[in-house]
Amino acid sequence: MAAIAIFDSGIGGTTVYDAVRERAPWVDIVYVADHAFGPYGERSLDEVRARTEVLARYLASAGVEMIVIACNSASAAALQHLRASLRDVAFVGMEPAVKPAASITTTGVVGVMATGATFQGELFRSLVGKHAEGVEIVEQACPGLAAAIEHGDDVGPLLERYLAPIIEAEADVVVLGCTHYPLIRDAIEHRLPEGVEIIDPSTSVARRVLDVAHDAGIDLKGSASTRWWTTAPDEDRDDDHDWETIDIPESGKEAVRVCETTVVALAGDLTAMPVDAIVNAANVELVHGGGIALAISRAGGPTIDEESHRWTEMYGPLEPGVAALTSAGEMPSSYVIHVAGPIHTAGQDNEGLLAAAVFAALDMATEIEVKTIALPAISAGVYGYPPDEATLVIAESTAEFLDEQDTTLRSVRLVGFDDAMATRFAEAIASLTDEL
Repeated sequence: MAAIAIFDSGIGGTTVYDAVRERAPWVDIVYVADHAFGPYGERSLDEVRARTEVLARYLASAGVEMIVIACNSASAAALQHLRASLRDVAFVGMEPAVKPAASITTTGVVGVMATGATFQGELFRSLVGKHAEGVEIVEQACPGLAAAIEHGDDVGPLLERYLAPIIEAEADVVVLGCTHYPLIRDAIEHRLPEGVEIIDPSTSVARRVLDVAHDAGIDLKGSASTRWWTTAPDEDRDDDHDWETIDIPESGKEAVRVCETTVVALAGDLTAMPVDAIVNAANVELVHGGGIALAISRAGGPTIDEESHRWTEMYGPLEPGVAALTSAGEMPSSYVIHVAGPIHTAGQDNEGLLAAAVFAALDMATEIEVKTIALPAISAGVYGYPPDEATLVIAESTAEFLDEQDTTLRSVRLVGFDDAMATRFAEAIASLTDEL
């Protein structure tokens, strides 16, 4: 895995990537664009903090040694907490360049263009208090600007609106407090009075990356490779990057990387998910009369029951550790993989039987060469398996399979039918991180 991960809500962090690559051309980097959740600046600080922590833990599980949070909003929200909670990973964050701006202004007025989330954070208040005494700071939130840059939209009207207060205040220094903004630096310069200085912190962040790597003993020498990851499925970007999807959707509560596969916990309707295959927590007769099985039967239409009946006519009851395969009917997925989890009973090997069901589902998914699959909390409903135990067994069995088998799977979704079950899956996934 790459020594450095650089992540942002989108393409804004590529300004930092370019600066790092210029100073360390030999380093291996993974760049993560969180297209599924961004732009961060349009969300609350609590939302950004929670999402940033999910991605950071995921990257730590992937084995990166340094994480560069190439986003002012995410740095303001989560950087200090992550440094305390993930001590085996070195972090470099972003902060608006208030200090250098305050040191060079001659009018005593500095404009700061940033997202609302950046201005909400304690970090910005601290910077102003420490370094901008006697300087007027014009805080200009720029809602919609990062999103417009991300999508290649016309930014002219937004810049006219957001630069007007800065120009009116006679600022002679403008700080670009979002990594997206340097991508339109020419358009910003064109609208500012002559002589106004623009500060882009990307260069100083790149220097900081090398300093932190040296202090932490991180060897940056590699093969100069870059992997481009996006959290948005089928992200079609108009650029030269070969984007690879890591399936951490907006609702993802926790995620871990096992070899080349992402395991993510989330709540939602499994029957509506755009994955290649979904798993049915079936009974041995493949009669879909209740719970998840009934929901799948209803969502998929009569095809599910018809094909299930033909399967049992041909092979008999569904035995433990065996998977049955049908089409998905009218659902977005292509296949339904049916496995019969255990009815929780004292004295039997409940854990072994549940693990066998998970292995059977993932083995079938590999056999039919699917890339994405969604599993429910097998046996945790009417079958009486305690949910905390069942979700842990499912998560551990999934990780064991992915670690030991050569598989086509690149995403395994562990889906709770409600928030409580999804949280149990998230806690189970989090427990895996220390083991990987």
